Parts: sequence; C-alpha cells; structure tokens
Amino acid sequence: MKRHRIALAGMVVAVALVTAACPGNISHSYKGFTSALEKGAPCAELFDQRERFTGAEDLAKIDADLDRIGCVTRESVRNDR
Repeated sequence: MKRHRIALAGMVVAVALVTAACPGNISHSYKGFTSALEKGAPCAELFDQRERFTGAEDLAKIDADLDRIGCVTRESVRNDR
C-alpha cells in the first residue's frame, strides 16, 4: 500500500513539473494572435486575446497590428476589410 502512495505522489509531482515547464503563453502566442487577425476576428476578440499577453515585445507587435486595422478600442470596427 505504501508503494502505491509513493508511486501516486511521484506521478503527481511529475505532472506538476511538466505543467510548470510549459511556457504560460503556449496557447497565447503572437502566432495565434496573428492567426485570429488574419481570419478576420473582430476588435473585441482581438482585445480579449491581447489581455493574455505580458511580454513587451509581443504587446508592441499586437498594438501595431491593432492600430493598423483600426482597432483602437474593443468597440471599434475593423477598417482593413
């Protein structure tokens, strides 16, 4: 019984380590943002995605993209289409 508890604890630790090792922006990459941008996502959706970023470099690129398509607020309408 003690062996099973040790094995279970080891698996829990392993899962925690693997999860912690993944970068926090794995699903929130700039590439993912540009994919939504290219698919015609509305400004509100793009601003929702922007809120998930913290890196200055990504935020600068995202802000430039938003400005380029006329998304100055969540309520804006894209002017690139």
